[in-house]
Amino acid sequence: MRTFAIVPVKGLNVSKERLSNVLSPKKRGELTAAMLRDVLNALKASTVHEVLLVSPDSAVKGIAEEYGVSYLSPKRTDLNPSLTEAIEWCMQKNADAVLILPADIPLVSSQDIDKLVELGSEKSTAVLAPSMNGGTNALLLNPPNVIPVCFGPGSFFKHVKQAIVKKVEVRFHSSREIALDIDSEEDLNKLLELKDAAGPKQVFEQVKLQRNKKSVQTN
Repeated sequence: MRTFAIVPVKGLNVSKERLSNVLSPKKRGELTAAMLRDVLNALKASTVHEVLLVSPDSAVKGIAEEYGVSYLSPKRTDLNPSLTEAIEWCMQKNADAVLILPADIPLVSSQDIDKLVELGSEKSTAVLAPSMNGGTNALLLNPPNVIPVCFGPGSFFKHVKQAIVKKVEVRFHSSREIALDIDSEEDLNKLLELKDAAGPKQVFEQVKLQRNKKSVQTN
């Protein structure tokens, strides 16, 4: 089965706005790039055949070139239309299935990815891995257009509903590592508690430095 991975990436300079109270735009961009590299390392070590980064940001194109993966600048920047465009791109390249992963799940492993691919090896199957807040942090579709994508708030149950409507078999993969996406300072703390993720940890050290500076200024 030819499985293509699609990783949507918001522009690095405008990413992770919920972390703006602890990280500057530059540091948020560095964090996003570090997490993306962790995701790419896991994908490169997995059974996925090809990886496609989807982003309007030319800096992301540079990371794609660095890792030897494909890059698509979508015609529309909204998430679901850009993913639909990416799915069509994969189908034109003869993908049998697509695996959609966000760029902000740095703890994902190649073993997790291989398990998702294994669960989705049969036709007319959708495999979902939930986030901690009711979203979808991994979605494998076989074939790639078996259900429409509907990422956003509450997307996990929206995808399940689409699969039921389309009479598609739904399978689930529960993974603590996939479930943790990094959107807040609390998420950063959880990240360091779960695993020594080198890329994000470098940025988190900057967070602690900023905390110390604020503490000194307050005192």
